[in-house]
Amino acid sequence: MIKALVGPTALYLFIQRWLRQRQAWQWWHDQQIARLHKQAESIRDNLLQETFAFRRYLETTLTTQPDAEQAEKWLERFQLFYADLEKLSNQLSPPFIADSFPLALQLMIQNWQCTQPGLSVKLEVLSDWPEQSFNKNQIILSVITGLIELLIPMENCMQQLSISLEHHHKRYTLTLKYPGYPSMDGKSLINTPEIKHLKEIFHTLAAGRLEIVTDKFGFKGQLQWPADD
Repeated sequence: MIKALVGPTALYLFIQRWLRQRQAWQWWHDQQIARLHKQAESIRDNLLQETFAFRRYLETTLTTQPDAEQAEKWLERFQLFYADLEKLSNQLSPPFIADSFPLALQLMIQNWQCTQPGLSVKLEVLSDWPEQSFNKNQIILSVITGLIELLIPMENCMQQLSISLEHHHKRYTLTLKYPGYPSMDGKSLINTPEIKHLKEIFHTLAAGRLEIVTDKFGFKGQLQWPADD
């Protein structure tokens, strides 16, 4: 009788431990997301507003003070500072992340293309994309960002990607295709620790699956996850 209970008991303890680990990972990730989002909102609501007011002051100075050349130099430097600050806030937490995942993804793609001029991304989204939680949106963006960073080298070269979003019966799918990705590199990438970590994190935090296929046509990555309960 005791031996008969060992198997079910061990399985029960294993499941309980796994559930605790998942809850801990979810809590940790939620804390990180909330902290980054708060920092980004602070930049947008405070620093960007203050610097915008200062910019208006410099523009006024150009027409009221005789040393217009010096003021114009300061204005140019300020515009660069403003652009960098806005870019930083978007990287910390993209605008629209709490309201619209497609819009947040579109903005993130624009940021990628700014940092890598040779990168071309075609995005296909549905007009009736359902609303998801802020945390779930951030998880998906984090995973897709990590995947693209593994795919795309930092050097400036021509790259073409396509990303599409679909949903069917409370099941969401994001598909990333990279037609020009070498088949041999793709096979090596699949077995890297980084890809395995991405799969585990995505499964743990979003109950999702990350599938990767490489063949003569290139690279295809697909993220699937369920709707929020």
